[in-house]
Amino acid sequence: MNTLIEKIKRVRLELHNSPEHSGREEKTGQIIREFLRANTNLYCRDYNGGIIAVYEPDNPAAVVAFRADFDAVSLPGGAAAHLCGHDGHTAALLGVALMLERIKPDKRIVLIFQPAEETGEGAKAMAGVIEDYDISEIYGAHNLPGFEFGRVFTSYDTFACASCGMIFKIVGKPSHAAYPESGVSPMGAVTELFNAIKESQEGDRFEKGTFATLIGCNMGQKAFGTSAEKAELWITVRSRSEKEFKRIREYLEYIVKKQCGYDGLSYTLELQDEFPATVNDRDCARKIIENCDGEILKEPMRWSEDFGHFLNRKGTSKGAFFGIGAGDCPDLHTKNYEYPDALLEYQINAFLKLV
Repeated sequence: MNTLIEKIKRVRLELHNSPEHSGREEKTGQIIREFLRANTNLYCRDYNGGIIAVYEPDNPAAVVAFRADFDAVSLPGGAAAHLCGHDGHTAALLGVALMLERIKPDKRIVLIFQPAEETGEGAKAMAGVIEDYDISEIYGAHNLPGFEFGRVFTSYDTFACASCGMIFKIVGKPSHAAYPESGVSPMGAVTELFNAIKESQEGDRFEKGTFATLIGCNMGQKAFGTSAEKAELWITVRSRSEKEFKRIREYLEYIVKKQCGYDGLSYTLELQDEFPATVNDRDCARKIIENCDGEILKEPMRWSEDFGHFLNRKGTSKGAFFGIGAGDCPDLHTKNYEYPDALLEYQINAFLKLV
């Protein structure tokens, strides 16, 4: 096992040093393919932007899948960096690939290496693997900074919230700043939207865990003789419930639509980075608890995870998502975060216990 872990640490470092944006993971895919072909006899193929590796026993009793994501975080300056630990998730799944031919399970094991998790598009594109490989159960995992190192955490219900970005573009009519009544300002609609966002965070209009966050706002221009004509607002909404998630989106648009009607403004709405709630199957979550000595989360993770696209597939497949504590380390998506190599063995073993 020590030799295997050292090999996995090396490939984790290689992945870490080759970060790529979501949907453009060409070198990353090459590293994964070359590793699998050099170190295993698993069947390997490209699949809708990702990679599938399959362990195939004689007369398989069931089909179980495990998924790892491999894209990096996009930074404001245009670069990419592995600040979410996807390099570690992928390396750990490669470790599982190495172990399968040693332990020789009686199940078909499908390993899913998935791109574009950060945008919510990767799992959506690859979710057809459930039907194509007749998968009966699917599992995924994420490292959890701030949680007990190596400890497994999951939920019998929602593990991670649904979320999406809402971009409102509001257009009015400019005027001389001395005659604001001659123009149509977006100020009223922006104010009402600000109030609705604050209400979602502080009031009881929505269920607990359902709220909006203002990401940014751009209104008018730095020209003191002209009133504001346009505004663009960037908002993230999230919820542990798909029903409430739909309701808060509809409410925010209603607020904008109503005020624009009053003031004679026009608006457009664009949705971006859409993630479904990651809602676990109770029986699969119980398997995680029992086999991995897991613990139930006190509440769902507020961040989102596109693994929900796999769990939402129709048919006989079911599954669950879990986290593995990464201990005292920087938060995800911060500049000093890096997946701890010491966690690799814990994540590999957790997957193997579910085989």
